[in-house]
Amino acid sequence: MQLDGTDHWQVFVVSLHDATDRRDKIKRQLSACSIPFEFVDAIDGRAGLAAKHEPLIDRPGTEVQFGRRMTDAEYACALSHMSIYSRIIEGNLPGAIILEDDAIIGPLFAKFYQNRAYATADLIQLDHMHGDIWLFSKRKPLIEGVEISRAARNASLTTGYSINRKAAAHILDHGLPLRGPADWPCDVTVLNAMLALPRVVDHPVWENGASAIEVERKAVLAGMISRKRYSRFFKRNYWRRWWLKRRTIRVS
Repeated sequence: MQLDGTDHWQVFVVSLHDATDRRDKIKRQLSACSIPFEFVDAIDGRAGLAAKHEPLIDRPGTEVQFGRRMTDAEYACALSHMSIYSRIIEGNLPGAIILEDDAIIGPLFAKFYQNRAYATADLIQLDHMHGDIWLFSKRKPLIEGVEISRAARNASLTTGYSINRKAAAHILDHGLPLRGPADWPCDVTVLNAMLALPRVVDHPVWENGASAIEVERKAVLAGMISRKRYSRFFKRNYWRRWWLKRRTIRVS
């Protein structure tokens, strides 16, 4: 389905070209909400990342920054989202709403779109996991029944979110070459990055096999060598997390 591009921000759905069932499901959901959209063919890393993409990633740097190696499917997912940020910049778009093809949407998402609530902040995560907000932060109304609050640190998931041109440029400038996943390859808390409360978009239960990336990720984690029990106390990130936990509230 192609957008007319005359009013609302564009809605892009990231999807592998052969994900027929997923495309059908998300198309039915968006059509039921009368929301126009465009499929963006995701970069396919299931059989390995193509050589042309290697200059855009930093494998050794990933292990240093992210703490483990990433699978080619994870790199491909992140590069797919990056390609949309490039479209926002190159097309001089004010921003976009980005969904993954397994997103579960309904009336709340339709209301978010219809009320142009996407323009409220640089980045609004409509679905999130491991999301933290500051202990005394104020929640702002987004739409009826939904509030937003500023993310205290990067929250997981890119199932559904809105992003403006400023945020897209920031991630392109600071996220390449890739040393982290799509969620997020750089610090987005320096932006006006918000979490929707409650979540406006949902995702399938991964244990049911909904995410091939999650399966590969678990295989990588299972193969990692266990670290010494007390080594974490000598790492800066440990104490940063310790400080954050005492000043934030976990909301997802």
